[in-house]
Amino acid sequence: MSNEALTLRLRAMFVEELDEQVREANVSLLALERAPNDGEQLRSLFRVMHTLKGAARAADVVPVEQLCHRLEALLAAARDAGRPLSRDELDTLFTGVDGLTAAEAALRAGNAVTDEDIERGRSTAAEDPALPVASLPVTAAPVPAAAAPAAPREGAIRIGQDRVDSLFAISNRLLILAGRVDTQSAEVEELHDASARASATWRRMRRLLGPALAELSKDGARDLTAIDDALELLRKSSSRTLGESLQCARELVRLSGEVSRGVRELRLRPFADAVADLPRVVRDVATATGKEVTLEISGENVQADRAVLTQLHDALIHLVRNAVDHGIGTPERRRSVGKPEHGTIRVSASLIGDRIVVAVADDGSGLDIPTMRRQIAARGDPVPADDRAVARLLFAGGMSTRTMATAISGRGVGLDAVRAVAERIRGSVDVDWTAHVGTTFTLEAPLTLATVRAVVARVGAIRVAIPSAFVERLFRVDSDTLRSMEGHMAIETGGTPAPVASLAAILGPPVVDRPAEGLWSLVMLRVGERRVALRVDELLEEIEVVVRPVRAHGRTPVPHVSGAAMLANGTVALVLNVTAMVATALGLPAEMAAVAAPRTAAGTHRRRVLVVDDSITTRTLESSVLEAAGYDVSTAVDGADGWRQLQERGADLVVSDVEMPRMDGLQLCEAIRASSRFRELPVILVTALETPEHRARGLEVGADAYLGKSSFEQDSLLTTVRDLLG
Repeated sequence: MSNEALTLRLRAMFVEELDEQVREANVSLLALERAPNDGEQLRSLFRVMHTLKGAARAADVVPVEQLCHRLEALLAAARDAGRPLSRDELDTLFTGVDGLTAAEAALRAGNAVTDEDIERGRSTAAEDPALPVASLPVTAAPVPAAAAPAAPREGAIRIGQDRVDSLFAISNRLLILAGRVDTQSAEVEELHDASARASATWRRMRRLLGPALAELSKDGARDLTAIDDALELLRKSSSRTLGESLQCARELVRLSGEVSRGVRELRLRPFADAVADLPRVVRDVATATGKEVTLEISGENVQADRAVLTQLHDALIHLVRNAVDHGIGTPERRRSVGKPEHGTIRVSASLIGDRIVVAVADDGSGLDIPTMRRQIAARGDPVPADDRAVARLLFAGGMSTRTMATAISGRGVGLDAVRAVAERIRGSVDVDWTAHVGTTFTLEAPLTLATVRAVVARVGAIRVAIPSAFVERLFRVDSDTLRSMEGHMAIETGGTPAPVASLAAILGPPVVDRPAEGLWSLVMLRVGERRVALRVDELLEEIEVVVRPVRAHGRTPVPHVSGAAMLANGTVALVLNVTAMVATALGLPAEMAAVAAPRTAAGTHRRRVLVVDDSITTRTLESSVLEAAGYDVSTAVDGADGWRQLQERGADLVVSDVEMPRMDGLQLCEAIRASSRFRELPVILVTALETPEHRARGLEVGADAYLGKSSFEQDSLLTTVRDLLG
């Protein structure tokens, strides 16, 4: 290997080491700031600088080597004297680490590191103390916010993100191929059935034609026997080919699924990666604004695709900065209103079905709605009457509760950036607050952007894939039953009207919106509390699709399309951007597409039924039946989601499938019976597992009723529900 090639390789390795060591340095520095006498953290920080100095020397990055040497000398002086670090020394160390971050950025960009790069990084951090201090790691182990990182696990290896992405693309193509092979197996089965039918028809005809042909020709019998043998050979050959084809297709589908899941797990990272540098952000902004703030993080072990976490990381930086600068008051201000001088910011992550929900909450004074109203009026814009409508304008850009911009915030762009992040990852953002108590921002997003569970529908000649996470229900209605609401068609479900819009009209040319009469196929979409029923020409299936980006080739991208997916039959389906779709249907500004609508006030009390099923078709059928009977119905995508909803909102009765991921219906029933709160809750299992053994098992775990899907009838479900609810 040449010297030049060796240097490039060493620098590539050094960049990854620098990323890990900077993270460890920040953890130790924050701990030392809280406890200056912590000798172990001082020694840990010294080891970081000593390690980086040697690595920088090996990689020939002289400015980093010199910076680490200066910081190492500072730490050695404090260590040898047995004294704590002074405030000035801590500040020097913080700015030094910022210089290391700038060096990492230069190296990742392929540039040589200069003294100017390091000084620029230090000065930029001083001007804007809330700048993120490290990027989301590619392969480094997650670093908890409150502890130094553990030693790498034995046997762990590094895999570059580009290689993981390449493997993921290959596994996606393998999934598509497996789907096509599975489809072709069905075609082989049709050919086999056709040959069997032809053979049976020939046997009937032979009985009629055989005697006549034997009388007409001496060779007639021999010819008939030849045809018999050929047809029998065809039947056996097609039967053998069918068996082998089905076996290979099943094995390919199984193996491709395992490969895809395995590669997908390689892309998963813990939420801890997205929040590793938030303690430093909070510390820097609090120091710059003279505030005392404690950061609490929970849900670090929740996992999501690295691409999703990267986007969430960017949004969290903005939200945490705003929480410190806008939400938390100064110690004097907090004392004057009877609050502790120390403010608290809580960042949490949780899973709801196949989506990640991230919340950033502060215990400040809440949103200043009167100030926002004055700003809106001063701009000459109409002032919404509803406070929540005013709050949502924060996400439109240009709106701030600050009267004067600072280096940290006040220009009204931070929450606009958060809204843009939510839109990019097919998610939503919402805000809730209580005056004088605090503010909570909530981000919701899919766990991965590469695949999505979707309802496939036909609109004209094209196929569209609608992410199932936003699909509330599917149904067909007579167009004559729809009513007019404010000049638009609307349908009433669950006592609440929802507008009906044509998907073809929203997509526009080349899709043609043709008038339709009779039965309409509708897809009810929900984003936050906004609901829209989209009319499509035909509902086809619900499947998991691999999402590919759509390139515009110089033209303006389609605003309502977030990607494309190859279906098993080789056709392409457009993956819809549901938030933008709903916004257009409701006439909202495009920039408000990803902003969740306000929560509506609760209506009159109805008996609440929780429907738990991983199939959207079954969920829709059962919830439609129950809603039509007057019940308040909520749905869950599996047992774990259902158990969470029970704990949060309760229910009067549960209708559950048995076979589901994460937690099946039997486990859910066992959890309900083991709970002192829900022990008496009626549970109905509706499942395709209908043998006496399965029914006995269902009743054994405490189910009150066990209904088979093969003989499922609306009346039997309603009768059972009414009997159990009295």
